[in-house]
Amino acid sequence: MSALSTPGHPFQYAWHVPDLESAVDYWANVLGVGPFFVNEVDSSSMAGFTYRGQPGLLRMRVAWAQSKEGQIELIEVLSSESNVYHDLIKKDRTAFHHIGIWSDDYQNDKAWLSSQYENVMDMGENNNICYFDTSQHNGAMLELIERNDAIVGLFGMISQAADSWDGSQPLRTMADLMAS
Repeated sequence: MSALSTPGHPFQYAWHVPDLESAVDYWANVLGVGPFFVNEVDSSSMAGFTYRGQPGLLRMRVAWAQSKEGQIELIEVLSSESNVYHDLIKKDRTAFHHIGIWSDDYQNDKAWLSSQYENVMDMGENNNICYFDTSQHNGAMLELIERNDAIVGLFGMISQAADSWDGSQPLRTMADLMAS
């Protein structure tokens, strides 16, 4: 039995992609998943961001869409520094990278997972998102995400957009999401 606060319910499935637009095109036009909402991330604005226990730098674009019960996340790394995504996947390859799980008790879940796996990336003091290297067990990383009103609200809006998606404009901005 797991000591996690929310065991047994991964909700997010994430792929590293070298070209976000091409990946969205595949997911939308072959698999019928969308729309995807893109967000640019720059770790230089995240107090306490670490990679393998040291200050790190990561710039990336992520795009989220809901696919029935699971969220699909596509990640295009823009920076050249060592990072959690290229630990497992070459920068020019598309491959599955991690599953995301909710935490209703972030600090305790983080401590419990840290006692078993390396915390390879921490998104900083104000984000309560971190990655653990579980690849020896499942070939992928594990992302721990604090369940809070802000992130649940954001992901709920993405899910609602998927429910009414007509197949048009598969790649959208976060501004598009907020305007809907």
